[in-house]
Amino acid sequence: DPILRHVRLQHNKPFGGVQVLFIGDLFQLPPIIPDNEWSLLSQFYNSPYFFDSRVLRDEQPLYIEFTRIYRQSEDQFINLLNQVRNNDLNSEGIALLERRFQPAFRHRLNDGYIILTTHNYKADVINLEELQKLPGRSLSYPAEVEGEFSERSFPADEMLQLKVGAQVMFLRNDMDKSKRYFNVLIGVVTKREYDRIFVQCANEDREIEVKRETWENIRYSWNKNTRTLDEEVLGSFRQYPLRLAWSITTHKSQGLTFEKAVVDAGAAFAPGQVYVALSRLTGLGGLVLRSPILSGSILTDARIMDLPL
Repeated sequence: DPILRHVRLQHNKPFGGVQVLFIGDLFQLPPIIPDNEWSLLSQFYNSPYFFDSRVLRDEQPLYIEFTRIYRQSEDQFINLLNQVRNNDLNSEGIALLERRFQPAFRHRLNDGYIILTTHNYKADVINLEELQKLPGRSLSYPAEVEGEFSERSFPADEMLQLKVGAQVMFLRNDMDKSKRYFNVLIGVVTKREYDRIFVQCANEDREIEVKRETWENIRYSWNKNTRTLDEEVLGSFRQYPLRLAWSITTHKSQGLTFEKAVVDAGAAFAPGQVYVALSRLTGLGGLVLRSPILSGSILTDARIMDLPL
C-alpha cells in the first residue's frame, strides 16, 4: 500500500488507486508468522490476518462470496465439508465420518493414495518407511549450513535421502526464468546422482533437473531514525528444494487436489486444519480416515467468526 501510493503519486488513495483483488477462504489455515517477527509486527497490528492491515481497517473492501464448487460434485460430501468448515457438525455428518474411519487400511505402493498428517514428525516416519520399500540403495545429500541458522528453522531436510521411484515434493518456487517448478508440486525421482537430481511430474513432457537452492536467515530490526525495517543476513541453508512426499502435512497440502488420500487429522491443533485436509479430496469414495475425527478436533478462529461480513 505505501509503495503504490508513493510510486503512483496518489498518497490519499488506498494502494495508490490500483484496484486490488484478494481471493481466499478465511476458514482455511491461519497465517503462520515466526515469533521473532510477530514481536515486531504486534506493535502495529491486532492480528496477522490481512483484514487487520492498516489500509483495510481504514477502508473496508467489498466482500463477494463464491458459491460454485469445482473440486467436489457430490452433494453429500459438499454438505459434510460445509459442516466441518463452519464447525457445525450434525449427527448425520458425524456418522458419515465414522464410516470413513478405517484403522486397518493399508495402502499399496503406487496405488495413488497420499497420507495427510497433522505434524511433520508423523510424515517423516511414513516417508522413511516408504523409501525403504523401494529397491536399490539410497543416496544422501547433506545440506550446507553457514553462519547462524537454527535447526528448527531448516526449510528442508538437513540430510535428504532419495531413491529412484521416490515420491517427492518441491519446497519452493523455481527462481529461474523458466519457472520449471513451484512450491508443493509433486513428482517422482527418475534419476539421482551425487550432484544432480531429476524429477518427473505429471503432465510434464520433460524431466526437471533440480539444483541446490539457498535460503537465508534474516534478522529484522526497527530503525527508529529512518522508520524502516532493517535486515541483516545471519546465515544460510543450501539444499535441494525437495522432500519425500508419500505423506505430507495438511499445511503443505493447501491448494492441492487428490482423488485418494488417507487423512490422519485426529490430532488437529489449528483452526481449519481438519477442513483443509478433507477438502483436498474430489470425492468421498477416495477418503480414508486413519484416526477418528472428534468434535474437539474441528476448530474455528473466533476472529473469523466475528467478522461483520
